[in-house]
Amino acid sequence: MTAIGYYQDMTLKERNTFFKIGVCVAALALAAVAASSAVIFRVDPPAYPVAVEGAVQRPYGLMLNFLRPSAYGVFASIIISALYALASLIYIYRFFEKTQSPEILYVGFFALSFAFEVCRVMIPLANVNELAGIYVVIAARTLFFGRYLGLFSLLTAGLYASDFNTQEQKYTIVILVSVSLMFAVEAPIDGFSWNTALNVTNGYSKLFKTIEISVAAITLASFLMSALTRGSNMYLFISIGIFLAFMGRGFLLNADTWIAPILGALFLGIGTWLVSDKLHSVYLWL
Repeated sequence: MTAIGYYQDMTLKERNTFFKIGVCVAALALAAVAASSAVIFRVDPPAYPVAVEGAVQRPYGLMLNFLRPSAYGVFASIIISALYALASLIYIYRFFEKTQSPEILYVGFFALSFAFEVCRVMIPLANVNELAGIYVVIAARTLFFGRYLGLFSLLTAGLYASDFNTQEQKYTIVILVSVSLMFAVEAPIDGFSWNTALNVTNGYSKLFKTIEISVAAITLASFLMSALTRGSNMYLFISIGIFLAFMGRGFLLNADTWIAPILGALFLGIGTWLVSDKLHSVYLWL
């Protein structure tokens, strides 16, 4: 049974409803950043520099740590994340409104996950308003949920591309959300310490980073396998797009300099366009 065959449990109308909800969530996230900025930027001393100066460390991974941290580079990464979520979901919805594709729903979930990056504004917001640490912890768990939702969504897209056989896509979504929620709830979080990208410290950061790298590797392998099993070079281009998307994600989620959000937006934009365009070509005539 082909991917199109077992995708029929979810109609185009139902799938497009997910995209519309995602657009609304991303728009609300962007509005939340704007609303919080109206409060944060009115205080003296400036809230973002104070929050970054209070960081206990810099982010791990694919960062430009030879550059000095920039508080407003962090703010730019949050704004760009929300804008990316909104723009990419609108693009995906309009591009695939009448085209079946089991993978594109999960690419949409990946895009939606960036709307959760607005939770990072809770750290300067809590500092300004002297809020209890529990609000930072709740925001951090919500942020982790979004990040794992995005990560596992691309993995699921890769599994569908490699002819993962499931009769109920709706059940897959429930499992995806449940696993992401489990990771977010179980992560030990310190609401009083964070890094210069305004990511709250968690006790298993190295373990979670290993999981992220492993999931990314499996996802790429799944799309590359699809290129071999389906005999279509489209999936080679999709694999490149997925790799660029992971690169952009790494820059944007851990940005603490001005250049990092710029690189993140560039890689994410090109990667998302490449994945969407080639998936559309694969399923257009099916």
